[in-house]
Amino acid sequence: MAAHAGSATWNLNPTSGDWNTAANWRPATVPNGPADTATFALSNRTDVSISAETEVNGIMFTRAATNPYSITVDNESTLSLSGTGITNNSGIAQNFQTGALSLLQFLNRSTAGSANIHNASVIFFFNTSSAGSANILNVNGVGFFDSSSAGSANIFTDEISITQFLNTSTAGSAFIGGYGYLDFGDSSRGGTARIELFRDCCENGILDISGHNAPGVTIGSIEDGLSGFPGGGEIFLGANNLTVGSNNLSTTFSGVIEDNGFGGSLTKIGRGTLDLMGENTYTGLTNINDGVLQVDGSISSNTFVNDKSALAGGGTVYGNVTNYSGEVSPGDPLGVPGVLTVSNNYMQTPSATLTVQIAGTDPDQVSVLNVLGNANLNGSLDPELVNDFVPAIGQSFTFLGYASVTSTFSHIKNPVFDHGTKRWSLVYGPKSAYLVVVSNGRGKLRTSEGVTD
Repeated sequence: MAAHAGSATWNLNPTSGDWNTAANWRPATVPNGPADTATFALSNRTDVSISAETEVNGIMFTRAATNPYSITVDNESTLSLSGTGITNNSGIAQNFQTGALSLLQFLNRSTAGSANIHNASVIFFFNTSSAGSANILNVNGVGFFDSSSAGSANIFTDEISITQFLNTSTAGSAFIGGYGYLDFGDSSRGGTARIELFRDCCENGILDISGHNAPGVTIGSIEDGLSGFPGGGEIFLGANNLTVGSNNLSTTFSGVIEDNGFGGSLTKIGRGTLDLMGENTYTGLTNINDGVLQVDGSISSNTFVNDKSALAGGGTVYGNVTNYSGEVSPGDPLGVPGVLTVSNNYMQTPSATLTVQIAGTDPDQVSVLNVLGNANLNGSLDPELVNDFVPAIGQSFTFLGYASVTSTFSHIKNPVFDHGTKRWSLVYGPKSAYLVVVSNGRGKLRTSEGVTD
């Protein structure tokens, strides 16, 4: 039955599931034109197949579409949405998929809405289109071009999947996770997207910004996927900078950040904590501009702790650490002491703080900053008693190791404790510094290694 294209509603009892058969629509016309809307309401046949090149302004699911639809782009054809896109007023999920070599594409200002798009071959977003709040699962290729956006979509990829942002497209506030390959190129943006890189027995999820225009990309957060296998994915920086933290989430990443010797760098922003647990090999600078960077693995980078930020953890920084006006706190910032190692030199400015947590008398109950080079000190030392521990007079706690020391801390924060009965005194030895508990009002304490402050 032949008919000109036009807007139409899918029949209650269509003769087949073929979109391109006019008899399946009311009126008897196939929606296939840039001004056409295909409407789906109540129907006894909800498996719909597109078997020819088709373009519509939009696809509408009404409140009456209480049986979920599954619309498949098949036969190596293309479905283009070039106007409003997908509108779902049914209150239930509506499904789209594509066959091999078939394409679903969004043009102009169209949106994927809240659609479920799964087991598809390729999906493209062009112009200023958006993935909306769609669930995009196990799609071989998802491409964002021009100034399109991933919106707030959930995008989950398998091992053979590629998700790519090019031109000036943006990841928006999407969740992007899985075992696939995620690439940011040209002048694309990461927005506040939450990125999870999964790992299984054979594959790692990959984030690649090496082909992006300088200086790099900002993303919301990076974290391990819950795959059941230890470790995370891989991040390739090239010569670019990855800025992490724009969504203020606290996350853990156990994978590897690398630059293949091109000097890629990392910047931490946002109020959350990023815990790096892998052996990271990027060689450019690490700048901590906000929140906490917790190194429980290692980084191979000169690191700068800037205003309103903190460096924490129990791992190793293979480089110099400069604490400009922030806080260095070995161990977990939630109150667990640890040893943070700096392989080269540590410098602390007058407006910066070294915080050490003391939970008991055993060495592993005291935070230690272990500097293998020179410790150039200034600013504040902040001893924090945790887990309700109160030390006794005469007890001492080593909190800083060094090969050599230049200058001293300018003052101790909260030097008097235990209801004003005790105070901290500070001793600098040849290779370490330690705190001694004295009675408040005793004055200076002489030791075999010198006179305390």
